[in-house]
This record gives sequence, structure tokens and C-alpha cells, in this order.
Amino acid sequence: MPVITTSLFGLGLLSGGILLCGLLVSIQSQSHRFWPHGTRNWTFWLSWTAWVVYGGSLFGVAYLDLWSWYRPSILIQMASLLLLLVGATVSLWAVWRLGFHESAGLEGQLNTAGPYQYSRNPQYVSYIAMLVGGAILAGSWMTAVLALIGIAWFLLAPLAEEPWLSEQYGEAYETYRESVPRFIGRPNQQQKPQERTNTSRRDDP
Repeated sequence: MPVITTSLFGLGLLSGGILLCGLLVSIQSQSHRFWPHGTRNWTFWLSWTAWVVYGGSLFGVAYLDLWSWYRPSILIQMASLLLLLVGATVSLWAVWRLGFHESAGLEGQLNTAGPYQYSRNPQYVSYIAMLVGGAILAGSWMTAVLALIGIAWFLLAPLAEEPWLSEQYGEAYETYRESVPRFIGRPNQQQKPQERTNTSRRDDP
């Protein structure tokens, strides 16, 4: 196995581990929040540096270690590519609706329109779909391990975000949370979320 492949795998494990540890700290303690950032503080820059390293390592390993574990059939390859395409399309739509500022974990407005009227975390759903599709297509156990780290992060991230969002947007977010599923499910038709709030933070009492 080439040294560059194992080196990238190690970098992916390290950066992914940093992201997961920071997220777990955020879930356990809102006073020591690694995600969401709220402002461009040191956690913002550390987190996004880790994401760049993780993403680059994942792509590098997937390319260099392609089909080292197994070679998927043509049908599986096509299904994986379709999953990647759908995930990429939904993620771009979700980022466009929410905005890059809010997608980066910074304070902004509560968006409940577009894909957010069906899922509170459409970006995470689409990223998970892309990771699953990419890991299956790559046929590499190292790619699968790195993909699992990302999937775990996206599944756990709402546990750190929801208390922060409730603090930021108050009743508007609570109504939204009660009416729209966290990931995938049937929205509660009895309570319809507002199209978009005009306040960036909850007013102090």
C-alpha cells in the first residue's frame, strides 16, 4: 500500500477525530461549544481547517485506494453515482436556501422554506447520502472508515445545534421543531412553520 494513501488515511482519522471530539464536547456542555460557532472565533477556524483536511483526505483515499477491497457491479456503481448526484443536488439547494453564513455555523436567520420545510437538516441528509454512495462506489475499507466518521458527525450534530437554535430563535424555532422532522419523516401538518423569521436572535427578556 502506498505511503501517501496511508498518510492521507491517518490525516483523515486525525481531523475526523478532532471534529467528533469537539462535537461531543458541544453536546455535553453548551458553555464549551465547538459547534455551532456563532461567531468567527478560534473554534470556527479550527473546525473548518479540520473539515478541509478531512474532506481532502477522504477524496484522496477514495481515489488512490479505489476498488482495493471489492469492485462493485455496474448496477451498484450506477446506483452509487445516482445517490451522489441526488445528494449533491439537494445539498446545493439547501445551502442556497439557508446561506453559507448560517451553513457555516454562524448566527443568522432561521430559514424554514425550501428543503427545510421537509427536513430540519436537509444538508446533513444529503451529505450522508453522498458519503454512503461514495463509500460504496470506492470499494475501499479505508474510505468506508473515513465515511463512517463523517456520517456519525452529521447524525450527532443536531444534538449540539438544537439547544443553541432554541436559544437564538426562541418560540419560532420550537414551533418549527415540532412541525418538521429532524432528518426524514412526515411533517406535522397541524403546525406549519413560518417561511422565514426576520430576527437573527431571540430578544432578551
